[in-house]
This record gives sequence, C-alpha cells and structure tokens, in this order.
Amino acid sequence: MVVIVVVMWYLFNPLHYVSNLFTSTQTPTFPSPHPFSSSHIIETSSRYIFPPIEDTPLLKELTVHQLVKESKVRDSNFPEIEKNVIRPLNDFDDKDATIQKAKEDEENALSGLAKAKNAFKNQDKVVFRPKKNQAYPDVVIVSAIDFVKHDQDTLTKIVQNRIDYGYAQKYGVYIRWSEEFLPKLNSLSYLNSKEKAKWVRLYCLRAAMFAFPEAKWFWYIDQDGLIMNLSINIMDYILSPDVLDPIMLREQAIIPPDGTIKTYKNTRAKSVQLIVTQSEQKVETTSFLVKNDEIGKAIVEIWGDELYLNYQNFPYGPDSALTHILQWHPFILSKTTIVPARTISAKYVKDLKEENKKGDKYNYYEGDFVAHWADCEGKDCPLVLKELYEKVVR
Repeated sequence: MVVIVVVMWYLFNPLHYVSNLFTSTQTPTFPSPHPFSSSHIIETSSRYIFPPIEDTPLLKELTVHQLVKESKVRDSNFPEIEKNVIRPLNDFDDKDATIQKAKEDEENALSGLAKAKNAFKNQDKVVFRPKKNQAYPDVVIVSAIDFVKHDQDTLTKIVQNRIDYGYAQKYGVYIRWSEEFLPKLNSLSYLNSKEKAKWVRLYCLRAAMFAFPEAKWFWYIDQDGLIMNLSINIMDYILSPDVLDPIMLREQAIIPPDGTIKTYKNTRAKSVQLIVTQSEQKVETTSFLVKNDEIGKAIVEIWGDELYLNYQNFPYGPDSALTHILQWHPFILSKTTIVPARTISAKYVKDLKEENKKGDKYNYYEGDFVAHWADCEGKDCPLVLKELYEKVVR
C-alpha cells in the first residue's frame, strides 16, 4: 500500500501543479498573426502606409459592389433563413502568393480599373518592416478615408496633412479606405449612416496595430479633421505623464453633465492606456489615442466586438459602446482618461468670437492643435477643409 501511495503521489502530485501556477516560465503559443483578409503580407520600409489616392475616380467607377464579394447563405441553425455575407476579394486569392502576384501583374498591365481593384484589396497586406538601423516610429497617425464621400482633391489634402505631420515629427502614418472594412461590417449600407460608419475607426486602428507592431502609441484622427500645427510633438504635448497628468479630467461624468459614473480621481497618468475627449453631450471618438501594449490592445478588441457592433440600441455607434464599457467595466475605466476636446479634437464652428476662447473647452480657435468639422453639410465640407488647410502651421 505504501509503495502504491508513493507511486501515485509521484505521478499525480497535486502540489506540483499548484507550484507550477506560480513558477512556470513556459510561454504560451498562439497562431501567427495575419491581416484581416489574407494570410500573406507585403513588407515596406516606408513609415507612410496609405492607398493610391489617384485611384479615387477609378474606385468610384468600380463602386463597392465590384470591390467586395456579396453572397447569400443559409443559417446553419435555421436553414430556412437566408442572410447576406460580404467577403473580401483576398478570400479568392491563390494560396501561392507568387502565382497570385503574377496573375495580378498580368491584369494590371491590361487595365487601369484592374490595377486599382488589386491595389484596393492588397492594401490590407501592407506592413512596416524597418531596414537595419532604421528608427521605429513611437507614434502612428491613423485615419480611414471614404472615396464615395469625398473627391480626390479633398482626400489628397487629408492624406498630405498626416504625412506632413509624420514627416515633421518622425512618426508613422497608416491610412486605409473605409470601404475596405465592409466585410467586417458585413453591410454595404453602414457607411451611409454617420453613426454606423464610425465603427471603421476601430477596425482601421486594429489593422494599424498589426502593420506597426512596435509603435508605442496610435493616434486615430477621423477624416473630417486636420492637424493644424505640425510643429507640436504629441509625445511632448499630451503623452508624457508629466504633461498628461494636469489636463486629465478627474471625477468627470462619463455622460455629461451629471452622469452617475465618473472618471476616477486617483488614476495615474503613467497607467493610462486610452485617451478620449467629450462634447457637451457624450464621449467622442473623432480623435483618440491608444497605447500599444497588452491592455491597450485588449481594450480595442473588446470595444470592437461584433456584439457591440450589432447591438441596435447604441445610437452613436462606437461612442455609445465605449460609454457602456466605461460605465460597466471599472478596470477599463481605470485605464482611461478624458481630456478637454480642444487638446486633440476641437470642433470647427464658423465665426466664433475670439473673446470666448479662454473659457471654451470644445470649439476650435486659431492656434489650437487639431480642428474637426464632422457636422458640416454637403458642399460646405470641402470649403471648410480648404479654409483650414490654408491655415495649417508648418
């Protein structure tokens, strides 16, 4: 009996498993990361990753219906129910990247439309791989741009603004077509809705995290916004804990002006992973910053979950989803701070009186870092962009 007990203890020693919980150094293994729509990547040493803006007229001609694959399938649990599925064209690539490239090269030589179509689908694969001794950017500026909504001149100004800032501060730039994320949204109509279209911000940000895995921070700026002063280094302006600490809005209602749940008064600037702003009514995501570590990535993953995307009672899309998360998940709230809108997301309003500048926390005045004009209407939008673009401090 003693021998049996000794053998059983040797084989199934419970203390061994308990101690392993605290002493094991084994690294878990995970599947290799890959872009949203492909198992292949295209490496570039350029810090500026953006689609060919000159393709805008061709993409308009193609329309989104030729840039994704729509199909109807039956629900496996309810065979009588049909549903629409939108798939990226990369799903139909040859598994051999060399064969696929040869095929695309042949298509591109024959047709400008085919070349634009292939560039559109391949943008998802582009990732930054620095050359030897090449410095890695600390910050990457991220934007999603809509070729249906804007003309080529407007898009050129938006992209050039990001590149000019990235060049001035030695940062990276990551820009994607909004229409590339239609398979993630699984709806061709979402981009026609101002609030639903906001979800693209998160998917574009996640793609940037894949393309620039070693960056320290990601700064998402919506397409209806400009960096107005290219000489301001955002690391020194807001991301340094010593600078961030005094501008953090502590005990600030998540739903202004008097919501029950508030930001914590004891949150330390060095522990912040997510920086957002507010309007007078709600949390805003026209411009926000995420730290590129495990917690920052986890926040983005939770925030962009399909459960939130498909929930019908979020009137402001990802803004409402983030409000919900901050109210119900204390850990994420403890890693988040709200800063005054005029720091990174001042709202452009025409003909503001300069004497109101000092007490105004929300609206853009000349000299502010970033201007946004998301509430403009129709033909006014290019005029606002033109006016602001001419005022950018270089």
